[in-house]
Amino acid sequence: MMKHLKKTLCLILAALVLAGTAGCTEGREEEGPDLDPTEMIRAMAEVDTTLPEMVTKSSGDAEAKDNFFYLSDLSYGKVEAYCYTYADAGTAEEMAVVKLKDKSDAAAMMESLHQHVKTRQGTFEEYDPEQVPLTESAVVIREGRYVALIVSKKNGLAQNEFKKFFQEN
Repeated sequence: MMKHLKKTLCLILAALVLAGTAGCTEGREEEGPDLDPTEMIRAMAEVDTTLPEMVTKSSGDAEAKDNFFYLSDLSYGKVEAYCYTYADAGTAEEMAVVKLKDKSDAAAMMESLHQHVKTRQGTFEEYDPEQVPLTESAVVIREGRYVALIVSKKNGLAQNEFKKFFQEN
């Protein structure tokens, strides 16, 4: 009787372990492709020939966490990687790609980027009103756990380039 009980418990435990690991691999498949935000930004910026000289910050920088908070108030612990490029001359052009750890945080990231644009728009209304139309046409899009911000004269081209990364993978 005791041997039978031990065998049953071992089988139940083995089944639980297998079920647990099966659940883990399922979530990984849903994450989509593993892309580098820096490469994505580079490709997106290349298609927009109207961009001025840009400064780039990324999750690979020493001050990555502090730099991210200029862009978003989302908890940096939810971010796996990011790349952010903005006009060196202080004009409105900027692009960002944020790779989240969990795609369930994408809506919050998008809202945070919309707030960032709104704040920048208010700043430009005060000191450089000619930049306001660029901020008004800003694009915030997502694919799975990747969220992009595009503020440029040719944001449609950059948006298409962003989408290509997901069609190729």
